[in-house]
Amino acid sequence: MINWIILGLGNPGEKFENTRHNISWWVLDILSNKLSGYKKYEKKEKNHIEYRFDHQNWNVYLIYPTTYVNNSGLALKYLLNNNKFSLDNAIIISDDINLGEGRLRIRRKGSSGGHNGLNSIINHIGSENFIRLKIGIGKPRSNEDQIKYVLSKVKNKKTMYKSCEKAAEACLSIIDEGLKISMEKYNGVKDE
Repeated sequence: MINWIILGLGNPGEKFENTRHNISWWVLDILSNKLSGYKKYEKKEKNHIEYRFDHQNWNVYLIYPTTYVNNSGLALKYLLNNNKFSLDNAIIISDDINLGEGRLRIRRKGSSGGHNGLNSIINHIGSENFIRLKIGIGKPRSNEDQIKYVLSKVKNKKTMYKSCEKAAEACLSIIDEGLKISMEKYNGVKDE
């Protein structure tokens, strides 16, 4: 039995629910619905909430860090210190201002690209070598504050939600079909 972690970078609390920075949590919510036919467990830890779904070949842990985006690495480090998890079987979902709105990109490793949540993960686990699935939220205008932009509400919810559905499919594809096939299928995809 293989244990998979799918961790979405996001901020807890109602005021952040529909913001660009929290679209990773939309993906986790969609995955929770897709996996609802499997046996489910919920657990609240000191720095995250986890939902575990048991399948014949794998267990999937959907992780909502409660540390806020900038300290997301604390939740992943805590999980990895538990002997049942491996960084090789972890998928980190994040928003990305360097990708066009709704575009997806899966990578095996790389820098944080300036994303504070990914930076926190890299700093806490001491590695850039982990699977990340990025969802494009578009760039702020040249005179617009980046922090305000990522914490602002998603304007085109319908389009972004469709992209989050594709991102959820991509996560399951990584688990079932492997990283290479998933990258070929989903990199650059935008559900029009």
